[in-house]
Amino acid sequence: MGMALQTTRKILLWSTLAGPHDGIRRATGSAYCYSCRELPRQATSEQISNYCAVTRRLFAPIAKAFGARDNSLWVLRHYLALKFVTAASLLAGSAQYAFERNLLIGVPYFNYYAVLNACRAYLLTSPHVKWDGHKTVEMTHENILNRTAEYMRALDPVRRLAWRERLAALRNHRELFSYRFPLSGPDLIGREALDPGAVTELACLIAELASLNSECFQGSLEKHASDELDVPAIPDHVWSSVYELAGSAAADPLDRERFGKFVRGWKTVSTLEVMAYDGLMEDLYGSWTDADPIMDDAFDPDDYSRLLLAL
Repeated sequence: MGMALQTTRKILLWSTLAGPHDGIRRATGSAYCYSCRELPRQATSEQISNYCAVTRRLFAPIAKAFGARDNSLWVLRHYLALKFVTAASLLAGSAQYAFERNLLIGVPYFNYYAVLNACRAYLLTSPHVKWDGHKTVEMTHENILNRTAEYMRALDPVRRLAWRERLAALRNHRELFSYRFPLSGPDLIGREALDPGAVTELACLIAELASLNSECFQGSLEKHASDELDVPAIPDHVWSSVYELAGSAAADPLDRERFGKFVRGWKTVSTLEVMAYDGLMEDLYGSWTDADPIMDDAFDPDDYSRLLLAL
């Protein structure tokens, strides 16, 4: 299916989302409105509208000065955000799968990195974050957690500290079993602290805010920028699909091929849900699927592909 046809299909789908999400669509100014699950549950309509107002105000100067190079950078940022949302979904699903089977040793890692990757997607879509190449993608964990909680205060200033403490707790649980490994095991922190349910809700909220950011940006671009720009090749496109393995650079051919479709097929960066074309999402989850599973209940990434964002 071509990108244009998929975009049309998604527009038709979202046009049926009248009701609770109409207010969000008006607040973002975007033609699209992702059907959020956690955001309306954890925030009031007024809080969501205020968040969108702040975000659009920050995006306005970016949109007014938007050119072809900016377009290339934001296409890349949204592509990377989609990959981090996918990682977050796989990790949150892994946490659920492991928790249900008493494979508790892996749960603190899965929980923490699920939320961390959701945070990374959120920051890549944020107008607060200026692009600085590798440094933007490879922020320290402390920086990622602090900045996420700080920027989320636009949704609810009262909960900023609670969000920061929750993020810190997830990191502490991961480090406890990485560096010290108490003999009491999960009982030291309480097994309920490992339950992925609340962690998945937090990761989902952060991922939905990343999607909301992209809608606010699309609304600002629609108002201030050209709707048809080139996506010129820039150096950042090259290293984004190159990974270091044992001190050597290894290019991921599938990564490069999939991102190349954005360079060749898009005119203006769009929302995460529009840019998540079917072939991309199938590849992202399919790479972790065992074509010939040994067990009947083997972990299947497709079971969790819509856990955080139903893209």
